[in-house]
Amino acid sequence: MKKERFKGFVKLSLAHHPLCWQFRPHTIHIDGIVLCLGCTGFYSGILIGTLIIIFGSFFQFDWFSLVSIATIFALPTIFRLLKIPLFVSAKKSLRFLFRWLLGIGVSIGLISVIRAPNLVIGLVQFVLGFGLYLGIAFNRIRSKDMWTECQNCSHTMSLDCPGFAPFYPRNESREEIKNQYKLNENMTS
Repeated sequence: MKKERFKGFVKLSLAHHPLCWQFRPHTIHIDGIVLCLGCTGFYSGILIGTLIIIFGSFFQFDWFSLVSIATIFALPTIFRLLKIPLFVSAKKSLRFLFRWLLGIGVSIGLISVIRAPNLVIGLVQFVLGFGLYLGIAFNRIRSKDMWTECQNCSHTMSLDCPGFAPFYPRNESREEIKNQYKLNENMTS
């Protein structure tokens, strides 16, 4: 039972969108595994950026150059969040590319923190960068637009949603899951 719950948690963590036709623009499928488009692009960008830094010559750049390069890589995502028309695209490939570039920019930005002229500048840069990351993440999670796909659906984000069914263990009934959800909800209020 716990193993099945863990598998459901892993699936939900990788896709964190319902496996519903309305959310297909937000996910990609790799070898039968559903992944979040934005997170996959972002974290693969961090990985590639880290490899470029390790095997490249980024340690030769001064702090200002590294901050400038990191900012340039982050600009497409920043422009997209600001809803600048050229960068707001429905194409999965462009959205993936923007997140991938952001990941590379973040990895270069982290190296620039290490290369900061002094500890105070490095610490301020880290706090501002981490704060920006958390602000974007929480804004996306709490955004009214996050679940617009669900508003026109008859399930409206309920536990009966067939898009969330693959995340739940097969041997638990929907009623057990609903009751457990209600218990947890009562405990937190």
